[in-house]
Amino acid sequence: MAKKSSSSGSKPKFVLLVLCAILTLFFQMSSLDRQAPDGDASSLSSQSKIKRRKLGDGCYHVLLDVGSNIGIHARFLYEPLRYPDSRTSVQAFAREFGFPRDNRDYCVFAFEPNPKFEQRHLDLEKAYNAMGWRYTPIIAGASDADGNFTFYHSAFEKEEWETGFSAVTPKTLYGGNATSKTVQIVRLASWIQDEIQ
Repeated sequence: MAKKSSSSGSKPKFVLLVLCAILTLFFQMSSLDRQAPDGDASSLSSQSKIKRRKLGDGCYHVLLDVGSNIGIHARFLYEPLRYPDSRTSVQAFAREFGFPRDNRDYCVFAFEPNPKFEQRHLDLEKAYNAMGWRYTPIIAGASDADGNFTFYHSAFEKEEWETGFSAVTPKTLYGGNATSKTVQIVRLASWIQDEIQ
C-alpha cells in the first residue's frame, strides 16, 4: 500500500464488502519472503530486482466489492452526495473513511461474474480513472478455488440490476425458468495475496 495523498491522517483500511452471497473464506497467508535455493544467493538477487506490479500497488485504502452487481457501492464511496437516500452504505463509508475524503486515496476492486454488467463496469472504470480515482472491475466470481462455475440467469434478467443471477440451480429457482452461464471464478485469498499484499 502507498502513502496517503492528501486526506486526514487516518490509518489505511482494507474493507471486504460481500453483497450477493455469503462466502466462507479461509485465508492461508504465508510469508511473502522468497527463499533462494541452497547455494544460489545470486539468483535471489537477480529475481528480487524484477518485481511484477500488483493491481493494489499505490493504493492507500482498498475496498473489495465482491458480488458488485452494477457497481453501486463504489458509487456510494466515490459519489456519496449523489445518493442522499442511501442510509446504510453511505453512512458506513463515512464512518469508516471519514467525509469529506480524497477519492485518490481509495482503490475499488469490483468482482462481478455476470457478463451483463461487464460494459457498465468498464464504463465506470474509464470515467473514474479520468478523475484520478482507481476503479478496477474483475469480471469473475470470487470463490475458494480458481476455475469456472455455472450461474443462472432468471426471469429477472431483463431488470437493470438482474438480482436473480445466481448459483442456485434452476430446479429450485424460479420454477426451473432459468438459463445457465459458465463464468470464471478466482480464489479470493490467492487474488488478495497476488494483487494487494
